[in-house]
Amino acid sequence: MSTSPIDLSKSAFTRLVQRKSLACLEIRHPAFRADILLQGAQLLQFAPTGQDSWVWLSNSADYVEGVSVRGGIPVCWPWFGNADRNPASVQDHLQMANNPPAHGFARTQVWNISDLYESADRVEVEMTLQPGQQFANVWNGSAVVKARWVMTARSLRMSLTTLNTGTTPLTFSQALHTYFPTTSIQQTRLRGLHGREYLETLEGWVRKTQTGDVSFTGETDRIYFPATNQNLQLMTPQQTLQLGCDQSASCIVWNPWIAKARRLGQFQPDAWQTMFCVETANAADDVVTLAAGAHHSMTLTLSRS
Repeated sequence: MSTSPIDLSKSAFTRLVQRKSLACLEIRHPAFRADILLQGAQLLQFAPTGQDSWVWLSNSADYVEGVSVRGGIPVCWPWFGNADRNPASVQDHLQMANNPPAHGFARTQVWNISDLYESADRVEVEMTLQPGQQFANVWNGSAVVKARWVMTARSLRMSLTTLNTGTTPLTFSQALHTYFPTTSIQQTRLRGLHGREYLETLEGWVRKTQTGDVSFTGETDRIYFPATNQNLQLMTPQQTLQLGCDQSASCIVWNPWIAKARRLGQFQPDAWQTMFCVETANAADDVVTLAAGAHHSMTLTLSRS
């Protein structure tokens, strides 16, 4: 299987290694380190030199073909969540009778490395997925999707770009399902969503309005509707991260808490205490419709205060 038109033997900081059955790009720059799986174009870690990773990876993570790894930044595309919870305009591209898998198929497919740029202060990596007839039983869209990372000592930027290669409009939902670390979920807060509407999925998808910072006191699974290009502060006992979003007017906040944690794969029963998700998304009310030949780029940017 082709994975890269790039000659990594000429790379100064990047090499391709195996994590059990999965190929992984290891980036070891003097200013930072990062790991990205080719399956799912899934970033597993990003850490400026001298710091812990800005994203969380399960201690029970397993590297199995066709199964998304628990942690990092999985890519949900071309639909988010359960297929039947997507708007009709997204479901129109799905073969609902064939039970499309949750979160789409991109996170379990091998992507191609399509670009690599290295310099003294940054590394840029691009991976591409061009779905073919192998997905016709669940999805009738036509598109190319590219994931791109720009990494420096001070920031991580990841973009997901979709090009409609078909002859008719394409509607899709998506998310960069980012897991974050914390030393205490009870002392973790998200700032920047005050006054914003959200869907409380644990209470029949009722709509509510956020008051003050978001905190965690039990199982949490909400779809927020911040302003496009919203900046959020992710405040934990060990650090504050700034999360900037572009071309995304929805985000998902998630923590499984005690009972659900026991039912999750690749997840220690007590791991809910040391992680949370804030997912940059186009989901629920905020889906994307592209005319034939048009493209859309959703971007997240992480930096540390």
